[in-house]
Amino acid sequence: MSLPDEKNLAELVESYFGPAVEPLGRAAGLGPEEAERVLREGLPLQLRALAESAHTPSGSAQVAEALANLPAFPSASAALSEPDGAAQLQQAGELLAPVLLGDRANTIAAQVAGPLERGSVQKLLHLTLPLVLSMLGQRGLTADDLSSALPEVLAERVESAGAEDVLDFLRRQLSGRTAEQIGRAAGYSGNAAVRAVQGAWPVLLGGLIERGESEAGAAELLARRRDAERLVTPEGDLKTSLLEDPAEVARIEGQGRSLLSSLFANPGAVTGRFGSAVGGSGANASRLLALLGPLLMGLMLQRVGQVPAAELSRLLSSWRGRLEGLLPPGLGSLKALLPPPSSAKTVATAVTPPPRAAPAPKPPAAPPPTPREATPVPPASPTTPASAPARRGFPWWLLPLLLLGLGGCWLLQRQPATTPAGNTAATDMAGQSILVNSPSSGAALPAEDFVMRGTAPAGDTLIIEDEGQQVASVNVGSDGTWEAAIPAPTPGEHTYTIRGQDSGARSEFKVNVTGEGGGTAATTEDTADTGGAATGAATGAFAISEPASGAQLPAGGFSLRGTGTPGQTLQVLEDGTSLGNVTVAEDGTWSLDVPSPAAGTHTYTVQDENGAELGTTTATIAAAEANASAATCNEEYTLSITDGQTVSQPFRFGGVGQGKGYSVTVKRGDRVVGSRDVPLDNTCGWSYQSRPGVGTVTYEVRPLSDPAAAPLSTVTLTVTE
Repeated sequence: MSLPDEKNLAELVESYFGPAVEPLGRAAGLGPEEAERVLREGLPLQLRALAESAHTPSGSAQVAEALANLPAFPSASAALSEPDGAAQLQQAGELLAPVLLGDRANTIAAQVAGPLERGSVQKLLHLTLPLVLSMLGQRGLTADDLSSALPEVLAERVESAGAEDVLDFLRRQLSGRTAEQIGRAAGYSGNAAVRAVQGAWPVLLGGLIERGESEAGAAELLARRRDAERLVTPEGDLKTSLLEDPAEVARIEGQGRSLLSSLFANPGAVTGRFGSAVGGSGANASRLLALLGPLLMGLMLQRVGQVPAAELSRLLSSWRGRLEGLLPPGLGSLKALLPPPSSAKTVATAVTPPPRAAPAPKPPAAPPPTPREATPVPPASPTTPASAPARRGFPWWLLPLLLLGLGGCWLLQRQPATTPAGNTAATDMAGQSILVNSPSSGAALPAEDFVMRGTAPAGDTLIIEDEGQQVASVNVGSDGTWEAAIPAPTPGEHTYTIRGQDSGARSEFKVNVTGEGGGTAATTEDTADTGGAATGAATGAFAISEPASGAQLPAGGFSLRGTGTPGQTLQVLEDGTSLGNVTVAEDGTWSLDVPSPAAGTHTYTVQDENGAELGTTTATIAAAEANASAATCNEEYTLSITDGQTVSQPFRFGGVGQGKGYSVTVKRGDRVVGSRDVPLDNTCGWSYQSRPGVGTVTYEVRPLSDPAAAPLSTVTLTVTE
């Protein structure tokens, strides 16, 4: 028996699958390079999922039965060379995946797909699953081996690929010319730019470690993968050309401010301490940390690869003691911003598999595959298919797998331990179910729109409800995949119910919604060098006249005002969240109503049409009185955003009003993709934050008291990244 350790995992792709990468990819609709990446990243995840399944008594029996019944394919090429080989492998994989991998059958495809079409990635993984099992059986591995030894081997693979390799890679990437470009984009110059970046990235990495040492925190970081990895080439280098585009720089900075607020309890204090250590202005220090955060995330996640949250958590924890050594000479004072070398937190329970009980006796109906174990299979080349059973006509070896698939679905329905808590996939008579792949069950989400994705019976119509209220409906595609835009939920725990109108299948899915959205709290240190109301890189007559920087404002909405070039279009952002656009009037003045900000300190940034920053100001909003009531609100209805605007996401709009509040319906064309009830707050204000995805989206606002009424407002927005 030989376990697939780190080296053997790479050899597995090369020797067993290597000659067949191109035909496997072709069968799945992927190119050779795309198929090779999916195999390289997906095989370890499949092995881990098999190991987790084999750790339960029923799963162990199912894995043993699959090992016993699959033919001994000498290679992937040999299996594909059989008549209808690809179709037979795919059919076997579709039968085995839901039984042996459970929900991971779908989440693995989501993890490794990246920009690839997920249905094609899922098809390739179905093709490879029976080949992986056949290869393991020929090596003499049993279900017990998968359960006991393989998880530790895979964990060691991640850790050995981790510490020095990744940290040295980050050090190399964030030095020299690249560091100078990043520092210059933040307002530093020359050697000061390089020195600032070399001091900043260990501080940010410390924040990533603190956030990601729990499995839930690591999952939140992985949820940002798509946004971060667009900043990195497939070879793992930063796309430094983006730093020459003012619009891209502003977009990255907006991402970074959201990231900083999730990494540090007080981003302003971190910014101030960092700025004092490296020199330069407080605004430069704030901008550098915001710019560098997403770049560092992209580099790190690209280097680590597609790993589960538990393994990323373990890897980040192993770096804690190395942070101090990453600081450049002369910046030892930044040690105060690093987490201590040994964490006081208890993280082992989040990243370490639970203690294993003694294996339960195997059911008599599923004996171990002794015939194959007793007769070792000699190595065979891809050109010697004689060792595989001759199959001309119906592949009879699929029959026991079909029985396993039916029995496995029955077992999965009766064994809650095989599906993650909080995401119960009820199965109908035909074994079809609704699964939610993204976001992960129990995930912590900001209070903004998100996209829910999963699988369900092809052609079914799904109704999605939030605590009993319908928020979306969607038709399942012919490949069994679906996705729906979900309107921003309110803070707190939400249970979404997804029902199939035709299949009768039903699933429940929980998320925890925190805060008011993806903003960041800043302090006046961020604008310490701005000199009053007109802040930032003022151009011409541009100025922010009110509120004054650092103003203390009462709860509720307020007006942001200033001057500029007549006819100029400006975009206003609150902590990186767009509040919409405003056009400078003929008299050179402009004004934008800010709807009901959350209590706390906020940074307001004004950009020109190209995304270049014109100025910033800060304001601290007081908390509403606890005994205030919105029951007597009788304000005239207002809406802060106008029809036809182009906005970046996320964005926020709202106003004031009367009654109990308003209902917002979200449409793409004529199709309703969701709705949300927005009650008035204690100041008679209302606010709706959205991240609907790129494209054209229409919002209709109606009074809560009369949801069938004609819309009070209809605005169609063009949404960019």
